[in-house]
Amino acid sequence: MGKGLISLKVKCPHCNKSLMDHTLFLNGKPSIKLRIEMGGNQGTVNLCSTYGCYEIQSNINLVKDEIAKLFCPQCRKDLHGTHMCDACGAPVVDFLLEKGGKVHVCSRIGCKKHYVSFEDIYSTLTSFYHEYDYGARDNDF
Repeated sequence: MGKGLISLKVKCPHCNKSLMDHTLFLNGKPSIKLRIEMGGNQGTVNLCSTYGCYEIQSNINLVKDEIAKLFCPQCRKDLHGTHMCDACGAPVVDFLLEKGGKVHVCSRIGCKKHYVSFEDIYSTLTSFYHEYDYGARDNDF
């Protein structure tokens, strides 16, 4: 992956607990660990936390183009939000960013649609700038 890509730290929108897995790194960063159900099988899946990275590891077989049901590993609540993917029509899964805002990812295996949204963009971006040291040096963008 390229220089300067950001690893997003996310938590469950239900129980507010971190979803970060510091025991399995993908793209050199802690991954996002979730419970998964697909095709009658249950297990865990780890998603790359680097925005724009699509690396995934799972202990069950992931079938391309199938829809995965994803759950918080702590509270076990369904993480599917209220929106559908505008690229493929599958349910979108929501995570809270630890610094404010939300990350939305498609639940269809292989769909690369994802995005970040903010309610208070000024406060959230200020927090990101401090967290990732933007603006401390010239030409960081």
